[in-house]
Formats: sequence, structure tokens, C-alpha cells
Amino acid sequence: MAMIDQNVIDFTRVAPIDHVPGFRTDAPSQVTLRPGGSVSALLLRLLGGGMVLASTGLWLMPESGADPQMALIRIGVSVFLLFAGLCLLLQRDVKLPPEFHFDAQRNELRIEEMRSDGRPVVLMRRSYASLGAARFDGKVLQILETDGRLLAELPLEGRATRKLLLAQLRPHLRIVS
Repeated sequence: MAMIDQNVIDFTRVAPIDHVPGFRTDAPSQVTLRPGGSVSALLLRLLGGGMVLASTGLWLMPESGADPQMALIRIGVSVFLLFAGLCLLLQRDVKLPPEFHFDAQRNELRIEEMRSDGRPVVLMRRSYASLGAARFDGKVLQILETDGRLLAELPLEGRATRKLLLAQLRPHLRIVS
């Protein structure tokens, strides 16, 4: 049995605990999910790359050095495109999205967020018994309240994550299709 730490892209083995007696071997003791990056950040980075390419592409046009006044305008436009494109490319999300921890040892769902000083803060802690149901819909896991309202919706990064969560949640939550 192993604890799985799931980042946005890959899975990493954290600590093997197969040899410890008393642990179930069918489900990991903790699965951590962090929802992926936003589409808008990806689009802004693509726009930044296009602006950097456009700044050099201005000088590849024919007759680029024929008129000195036009060359001065091209220098200004290409410098602006280069700096604006680099700003968009190097823009980083300062705030990390919260992590969702599914803990089989404590039978609870925790949502944690990293503070600016690097310490995790627990935003929500709910036992599996207080949750209503779980719905696996394609590549999305939906956690439902007891009255059927949606509590959380998490993207799943592949079959392995889906199987791990299904094995862990099935004994404790009702699985809705």
C-alpha cells in the first residue's frame, strides 16, 4: 500500500506502507488532488508567445528598412510587443489552488491551502459519514452533500486516480452514477 501525492500532471510514490499490519491493501491511505491550472492562464501564455514572435516577425517583412521613419515605428512596436509578450509568458499564479486530501486512516476529506509563509491551513474537514455521495462523471469527481447539493467538483487526472478514489470512497460513501 502506498500514499499517492497527485500533482497537476503526475503521480509520485510518497511512502510505501505495504509491510505495516492492520492497513487495508485495497485502497491507499491518502489521495491528494490539486485541481489543474486554468485555461485562461494557458491562453495568456500562448498570447505572450505570439507577441514575442510577432516582435521579430516585423523585421522579416520585405522593404523593412526602406523608410527611416517607418523603421522607427517598427522599433517602437517591436519593443512593446517583446516586453508585453515576455510579461505574459513569465506571469505566474501567486496563489496556489487548494489541495483536496482523501484520508482513509481518518475517514475524512480535508481541503488545505498553503499560506504565504509556506504553512498549510485546513479550510474544511469533513468525515466521510457526514458526506452524502460521490459521483464519478467522466473525468470529474463530484462530492455531494446529504441533501444532494454539490459540495466540491474535482478534475481527475486519469484512470489510476479514479480507481484509487473509487476504492477508497466505496466503503464509506454511496457512489452515484
